[in-house]
Amino acid sequence: MADSTLDVTQPLHTAKTNLLLIDNGDSTYSIAAGVTAGSSAIGGVSLVDESGVLYGVKHISNKPRVSSMPYLYDIAEGNITDHSVWSNIGFTPTMTTTESDVWSKAGAYVFPTAAQQMEAVSGDNTEDIGTVIFSGTSTGGSATTLIDTAKDFTAGTAVAVGDCVILEKSGTTPEWGYVTAVAETTLTIGGGFSSGGTGSLRAYSVVDYSAYPGAHAIYISYLNGSYVEDTEIVILNGTTAIDTVQTDLFRIQEARVIAAGSNNKPTGAISVRNTAGTVTYGYITAKYTHSRSSIFTVPAGKTIYIVSMSMAYGFSTNQTHYARLTLRSNHIEDPGFRTGNIFYPSAETVLANTSFEINFGTPLALLEKVDIKVVGISTFSGIASVVMRGWIE
Repeated sequence: MADSTLDVTQPLHTAKTNLLLIDNGDSTYSIAAGVTAGSSAIGGVSLVDESGVLYGVKHISNKPRVSSMPYLYDIAEGNITDHSVWSNIGFTPTMTTTESDVWSKAGAYVFPTAAQQMEAVSGDNTEDIGTVIFSGTSTGGSATTLIDTAKDFTAGTAVAVGDCVILEKSGTTPEWGYVTAVAETTLTIGGGFSSGGTGSLRAYSVVDYSAYPGAHAIYISYLNGSYVEDTEIVILNGTTAIDTVQTDLFRIQEARVIAAGSNNKPTGAISVRNTAGTVTYGYITAKYTHSRSSIFTVPAGKTIYIVSMSMAYGFSTNQTHYARLTLRSNHIEDPGFRTGNIFYPSAETVLANTSFEINFGTPLALLEKVDIKVVGISTFSGIASVVMRGWIE
């Protein structure tokens, strides 16, 4: 067609036809979708998306607005498939002259040697108790509702605004939400459920907000014996330990309070431990809502890239003392060989009542199934903390 051919031997600004052409890679060109063949205009530049469709560009007084998005910002905004932000916070209340790991229970951390059933328990027996007032399997619902036509949520100990609805606490996708309105057979969860699921045809438990002021339930994120990610929710019963339903817990990644009364936090320390009650693998300090542990294991099929790390050590004397904090992992980066119980240093700093941040010019790459931890030793008893940030893919 005479009116759909651009004479590319002419300078673009002298061409009589203003068309946007796409290089086909074989010395031929195609007209971009949305461009009318034969249209005439002053020469310029047009932008098309991956399908060849024209799109506009925001501008200020005809000057294009340009933004170069940093890679980590794109990850944070969910723009990069299969990438997500990763962070880890560790704290120890007793950094001493004996080397120990940075986690809130303090002392040396012991990794499980096999997948197992575990239990959750609080150090408080008067306030850290979850009271279930309704349970069953819902007959319907949506992303913001749960319906059970066999129940009257307004009868007996009625459901109230603020109560926590837990779905499938040991199922494929345990999640939770908070009641914002109550009708006879319908509970409205105005903020939705934590994993974006629906309340339809789900096993559920309604935990009473007002019964006790402390922690009511915790969410445990863990790896099973194949290093695959999994989760479970446990409803607490004070100092009476509650066993997990799952029996394949191998690496405890985190524990967090997801239901609580008026205190909005636990009264006692919460432990995730073996069923004999002798070894603790996850720990939430009393009055806090999330475990603080530098111990973490890279899930199967994943790689963690650490881009920054801040470490701190403090003590209460006027004398000069120092602590040495070291990030360790049980692998050799090249060729990516895991080394079992032998840990090697990846980063280290010495601190004297101060904090220090390390920004890695080249991110530290930690391959699947690798254990990491921060260890420390000091010349005087104090406290220490660490924050690591990066991404996982």
